[in-house]
Amino acid sequence: MTARSPVSTSRRVPPGAVDALAGQVARLFFDRQLSKIEIADRLGMSRFRVARLLDRALADGIVRIEFRDTPARDRDLGRAVEQQFNVDACIVATDSDDPQGAAAQLAAEHVDGLLESRQAIGVAWGSTVARVVVAMPARADPTIDVVQLAGNSTAMGIGTGPGDTSRVLAERLGGRAHALHAPTFVENESLRAALAREPEIADTLAWFDRLSVAVIGIGAFVAGSGDMTTSSSSADAPPVLSRSWDPVAPRSSLLRSGALLPDDLARLQTAGAVGDLLVHPFDVDGRFVAPELAARAIAISITALRRVPHVVAVATGADKALALRGALRSGIVRVLVTDARAAADLLQAGRP
Repeated sequence: MTARSPVSTSRRVPPGAVDALAGQVARLFFDRQLSKIEIADRLGMSRFRVARLLDRALADGIVRIEFRDTPARDRDLGRAVEQQFNVDACIVATDSDDPQGAAAQLAAEHVDGLLESRQAIGVAWGSTVARVVVAMPARADPTIDVVQLAGNSTAMGIGTGPGDTSRVLAERLGGRAHALHAPTFVENESLRAALAREPEIADTLAWFDRLSVAVIGIGAFVAGSGDMTTSSSSADAPPVLSRSWDPVAPRSSLLRSGALLPDDLARLQTAGAVGDLLVHPFDVDGRFVAPELAARAIAISITALRRVPHVVAVATGADKALALRGALRSGIVRVLVTDARAAADLLQAGRP
């Protein structure tokens, strides 16, 4: 019996499906670095069709090849984090003089690969997220919607507030900005509900359920050198940091925003909070510990954030290990971009 080569069926496949297949082949070739023969065997097609799909991916802009200085990655550390915390991807910038900048550039490149035309992207706040936004490759795509994920705070540094990051990202992409003209926190739930009914605010809040990508930071409440041990008086009590966190010098945009009252800070410390995702503090095991704060916040909810297909978190530097551990254990963050020191500390903090 004469063996038959796999038969190309591209003529019977709708154009959108062919584009999806070209994207899959391009990712296997350029990202996973499989050979054309290996891709052909995996997908059940001829190597000649693989070559044609790669050509199409390049011609149609599904893949863009750019020659520029890209920060080096520590792939071994990244794979170790992926395996230990069961996340889709961990991108680790190698040690450098500017770990935040290197991680921001790697994050921008990854987000650029995720975001397609006619999609919505949400953006948070913070110095690292602000650098990701500036590093995003420029586009001119008016079909992309950029959504501010939390209200504003006058205490945030220039260029690092969510209004600033969403505006700059919309400019970089040539897309439409959906601003949230409201404070991050209000006095009570009733006031929050009233503001949420205002047409301009309600329009932006409605975009939270349409996001394809969200770019957020991970705030850390720890001060000092980052002792990674925890202790508690009983098995049922929340973990308490062996090194107390200091709201005067936090690595958290939430705390720096000045929106929390002294009583709020005391409750967070008692609850064992180690970090935050936007306005949502969590403990070292990824449990969200202050629902009463979120209830009066004008920001994306945890429920809505969980529904976003691609949540990319960017965080670097010392004192982040416990916060990174809690964030990954929450199950919300599917892609982490960080630096080598933080990744190594995270692996140590995540050991049983």
